[in-house]
Amino acid sequence: MGDGVPANDILGLGVIGRYRLNNGWFVSAGLDVYEFDFERPWKVIGLRQDPNVNTIDASADSTVFSGSIGRLYNETAHGLDWFWTLGVGFASPNVDDVAGPTDTGGTFDIAFDVGGEIHVMATLGSSYNFSEIWSVSFAARVEHHFMDVLLTDRVSGATAKADSQTPIGAFFSLNYRF
Repeated sequence: MGDGVPANDILGLGVIGRYRLNNGWFVSAGLDVYEFDFERPWKVIGLRQDPNVNTIDASADSTVFSGSIGRLYNETAHGLDWFWTLGVGFASPNVDDVAGPTDTGGTFDIAFDVGGEIHVMATLGSSYNFSEIWSVSFAARVEHHFMDVLLTDRVSGATAKADSQTPIGAFFSLNYRF
């Protein structure tokens, strides 16, 4: 996923289980693990990094448990079909503290106090069915993250909060049907 502020370049891996209902409807549960950068945390606090130093971002990771409901159209044993989902997820992110030089010759040392997150998500995608058992899917996804992140610079005492972001992205999956 990308284009989120303060996090982008969100790469992940996950497992999704889907249970078919009727007429193309299904429910699903997922477990995803993401790694990403918390972009320019010093900027969120209102500080400026030394321009002679490579940009300092904070490394982060998150585990997300989610559930969704969706609809599959043009269900075929061979060929293309398409689907959409709407869901909600609960995340437990971790963000590493960062330190570096400011543009005034001082330093910053930013600590993160991170609470849980709620993700509201929507997906639109297509699958190609090789057989009744194997398929691949490609989908576009948008998520809104309700966050609870407090950033504190241990040098200046400055604080800031990050309370939401809306990353967009895509996913590819290899699917096996039981």
